[in-house]
Amino acid sequence: MDDAELVGGVLLDVADPNAAARALADLLTQATTDRAAARAAGLDPDLVAVLANRFRTDHARIQNACSLGTAWVSGRKSVPVEEPWELVASLPSGTPLPTGLHHTTAETLVQLVSASSRTLRIVAPFIDWLGLSFIADALSAATARGVSLQVLLPTRSTHASEALQELEDTIRREGDIARYTLSALRTDAPWAHLKVLSSDSHAAYIGSANVTGAGISGPNLELGVLVRGRAVAVVERLIETFAA
Repeated sequence: MDDAELVGGVLLDVADPNAAARALADLLTQATTDRAAARAAGLDPDLVAVLANRFRTDHARIQNACSLGTAWVSGRKSVPVEEPWELVASLPSGTPLPTGLHHTTAETLVQLVSASSRTLRIVAPFIDWLGLSFIADALSAATARGVSLQVLLPTRSTHASEALQELEDTIRREGDIARYTLSALRTDAPWAHLKVLSSDSHAAYIGSANVTGAGISGPNLELGVLVRGRAVAVVERLIETFAA
C-alpha cells in the first residue's frame, strides 16, 4: 500500500478531508501522538500512530502523503462504493464453487499473508499442522521481508503445540524468528472462539474456519468473509483487549 492510499484510508470517513489532512500533517510531525487532538480532528489515534511510525521524522514525505491522500479520498468518493467484503468458503473435495463464490479459505489466507507488508495476526481456537502447513511457508517468507507475525495461543487445542513448534522451526530456517510472537489470553478472558487472520490492519479473513486441515481444506463446510477497511483495526483492538 503506498503513502497516498494509506493516508487516504485514515481520512476517508472524516467530514472535511482537507482540514483533517492539515491536522494530520501537524500530528505526524510531533514526537508523540496527541490522541486527544487526533480525536478532535475526527481521526483514529491508533491509525495516526501507525502513520507516525511509518513516516517518522520525514517532514517532506508527510506533507506529500497528506496532500496525495486528500486527492485519493476525493477520487474514491467520486466513484460508486463497492461492497467492502467478499464471501469465502471451505468446501468438501470435489464440490464445485456455486455461482457468485470466487474465493476458498486456503487461497484467501495465503493471499492475505503474501500481500502483507507490516503486520499479521492469527487467532483461532483450534490449530493443527495440516491446517497451518497451508500458510506456514508464506508466513515464514513474510517475516523474512520484515512483517511482524503474532499468533494468539489457543487454550483448548490438543494439536496446537506441535503445530506451532513446526511453524517456529520453519520460521527459524527460512524467515526471521525475531518477527514472530506467540501471545496468550489473559486468565480472565472469555473463551476465544473467533477465527481471524488480519493483514496490515487493513484486510482480514473472519469466519468459521479454524486453522486445521478440516477447516481449511475440507471435509468441513466453512463460511467466512474477506473484509477490507478501517473495521479491521477495530477487530484487532478487540482481540488485544483480552491478550495477556
